[in-house]
Amino acid sequence: MTGNILLPKAGRRPDSLRMKDINFQKDFPSLTIDQIRDLAAAAREIFGSNLSRAQFADRLLMFLEDVPGCESGKASSSLIESAWVKYTDLCRDGIY
Repeated sequence: MTGNILLPKAGRRPDSLRMKDINFQKDFPSLTIDQIRDLAAAAREIFGSNLSRAQFADRLLMFLEDVPGCESGKASSSLIESAWVKYTDLCRDGIY
């Protein structure tokens, strides 16, 4: 005898798993200042030091697209802003 187990329709995830996806981004702690500086330094090393703000944001989003919580351009505007500030500081000071 088998139990009455309801399976989701093909291509649909159970509601409990969809809710986990919605809250997935909240499970990660914010980056530290050092991590943001390292991210900005990596962007400078890979993409150069002459990016405009818009170019930097586009390339940072591209760089982060494989990072959970940041795919599809979901990186927070505060992360982009913080990384931009560090990027311009590094470019101005010639660090890294």
